[in-house]
Amino acid sequence: MRWALVSLVAACLWAASVRAQSSTCNRAPLGTNAPKTPGSNNFTIKISGNPAKYVPGDVYTVSLLGWRQEYSVKKFTGFLLLVEPSRVPRDVYGPQSVGMFQLYGDALTLYSEDCPNAITQSSSAPKSEIQVLWTAPPAGSGCVIFRATVVEARDVWYMDDGGLTKELCEEEQDNPDMQPTIIDPCCACDEAKYEVTFEGLWSRHTHPKDFPNNEWLTHFSDIIGASHSKDYMVWEYGKEASDGLQQVAEWGSTRRLESELKRQSNHIRTIIKARGLWYPNVNGKTFAVFRVDNRHHLMSLVSMLGPTPDWIVGVSALELCLTNCSWVTHKTLNLYPYDAGTDSGVTYDSASVATLPKGKIRRITSTFPNDPASPFYDPTGKPMKPLAKLTITRQRVYEKSCSDTDILRIDEPEFEVSDEDADRPECAVSEWSQFSPCSVSCGKGLRSRTRNYLMPQKAQMMMCKRQLEENEMCAADLLYCADSPDGAFGPAPDFDPRICTVSEWSPWTPCSATCGKGHRMRSRRYLDRMGRKKCDTELVGKEMCVVAEAPTCDYDNAEVISEDCAVTPWTEFTPCSTTCGKGVTARTRSYLVPSADHSHCNVDLRDERECMAHRSVCFDPSEAEEVCMLEKEVGPCRGYFPRWYYDTTHQRCMQFTFGGCRGNRNNFEEYEQCTKLCEVNKAPGGHGNPPPNNPRPPPSRSRLRPQPDDRGQRVDCKVTDWSSWSSCSATCGDAIKEKHRRIVEQNRNGGRRCPRRLVKKRDCKVPRCPSK
Repeated sequence: MRWALVSLVAACLWAASVRAQSSTCNRAPLGTNAPKTPGSNNFTIKISGNPAKYVPGDVYTVSLLGWRQEYSVKKFTGFLLLVEPSRVPRDVYGPQSVGMFQLYGDALTLYSEDCPNAITQSSSAPKSEIQVLWTAPPAGSGCVIFRATVVEARDVWYMDDGGLTKELCEEEQDNPDMQPTIIDPCCACDEAKYEVTFEGLWSRHTHPKDFPNNEWLTHFSDIIGASHSKDYMVWEYGKEASDGLQQVAEWGSTRRLESELKRQSNHIRTIIKARGLWYPNVNGKTFAVFRVDNRHHLMSLVSMLGPTPDWIVGVSALELCLTNCSWVTHKTLNLYPYDAGTDSGVTYDSASVATLPKGKIRRITSTFPNDPASPFYDPTGKPMKPLAKLTITRQRVYEKSCSDTDILRIDEPEFEVSDEDADRPECAVSEWSQFSPCSVSCGKGLRSRTRNYLMPQKAQMMMCKRQLEENEMCAADLLYCADSPDGAFGPAPDFDPRICTVSEWSPWTPCSATCGKGHRMRSRRYLDRMGRKKCDTELVGKEMCVVAEAPTCDYDNAEVISEDCAVTPWTEFTPCSTTCGKGVTARTRSYLVPSADHSHCNVDLRDERECMAHRSVCFDPSEAEEVCMLEKEVGPCRGYFPRWYYDTTHQRCMQFTFGGCRGNRNNFEEYEQCTKLCEVNKAPGGHGNPPPNNPRPPPSRSRLRPQPDDRGQRVDCKVTDWSSWSSCSATCGDAIKEKHRRIVEQNRNGGRRCPRRLVKKRDCKVPRCPSK
């Protein structure tokens, strides 16, 4: 009897939630008592790109349109378009995000005052189509359904039938820490070309525990790998390292592993090679291209993490073929360290102790090796942050018929090397020089070798990008430095300790609080600017300060938290989430009694703020040519985001309207970022075309500002009016609404500059979500 009563109550709650949802929004048109006309009369909801599923956070254009006949278009006078969850969630009291509508700013649409997450007409004028932007909800929100009511005439209206209902479910996102399973056989007939980007994330800020003091040795070695078949593995988790992999893991030397790959040429399509990331560019990016086909559909690569005993990062047998017989378009993977099993050291600076016999290749985690000396050890087992990130982007598909594939089996092409410039005569290079002597007299150091272009001027003119320097670790005759704190490592070559001299501390800043607890800071600087790269002296001092109560303290607006919702003090803000450009910094706190019921507490436990990394632009000068030569790409979405790009025809930065998704890297939020990378670095006019005989002089500082027109008339920046506030993002709990404006015309000739703020957000006053 008791269980029956519980079931009855649950059923009533579910029914009440459905009735509440429907009763709060009457979607029948006003001013008519006529019943709904069956069908849709070919009125339909259309979503840009006709996606079968939505990508969380992406922006889509949602249209409501009439039937297009040969000489006319079916029109409608009124409508209501809303989005809601497809199904009542299991927790009927909890809000479910359905994304957010954003108006284009035209005169046809308004936010509905009667229905949440809904758009309606602004007038009864006939219209053939309306469009709005929809930002998909965050991951984990489930399926949503678009429903429309269309009024064709006073007593003729349609609702939900046919094309007036469209359901979209969430596209399952790849886990950046997991690889897909290998598909055997791969059924793709076409071949594909990919670009792989290796980005270093490892730094003193992301992995501070015992970070190497000899920072000049930190690096990711030259990258080596291949696209290959399932019948050969370049390296494999849980297996022993080959001699070639051992050389990469211990010394960063790729030559022996490259020889191993060439001996397996019948299993390899492309040998992948990319230059390493060496201090001070450890957090930079490096690139390579490769090809795949239905036999060679796996990709592996590896790089040494240095200085370490035998630790590597990379990927083994990454599957790029899909079960629908096509190729992956884009994939991102986080990279974590692996122990190659050839050296027994557990710290960055461990002396070389060979592991005999060889161990298995194993992932290094916060619990393995279970040794507090390990720089990644954490007694709580907390997950590690990635050391690098791999981004794989499909550049091109080469159409082949499946009948051609069988013919190619008989006369299969030889493997290729990813150095695309190797076959260009103007990019010819000399033989490698001999390696330089090891940079240290004891312990481990660096050695390098070089080569040169045979026609340097022509190579520069034709923008050749071949690797001209190769670095690797080396060991001096004296393997251990007895007097060195680093033991296994010698001192930095040509290191002058005087470059680490710093100025006096500045005065303390005022306390950050006007009452209560705050903090104050002071700073100093290196007298030699090279000190930033080679020294680790503390340059910023911070301490807590306490200000006595003062009349200026406004305790009425202070956060009031009841005893049963008591929380810990805020933590310090985390480092900025990015190493360049804009990122996020956050601080957290927690309830003092975690086991208690806090469902009634309206307390923020996380505080996020925008931050700017030390590098405002996410490109190195070495990448300027590649980035600035890309064509302007608006993207498939139809948002309004003013951006800047470098125009190779006009040889200057120009503004365009970015749609909000996809696009390419020639896309800058600020004019100064574009000019700093592209105009100062003088991007050429086009790939493969020699510059004119009288090239333009390097840009002066005045060229970095907008140039006056012939009339010299002052023109102020013009922006649109603010749009209406959007509907609230949720009906209870935490919810926000937004409004937007966009730049219509940039300022010129000293006119008033454009505002930086183009989006306003406001908290919604919605009821607290009831607890169970």
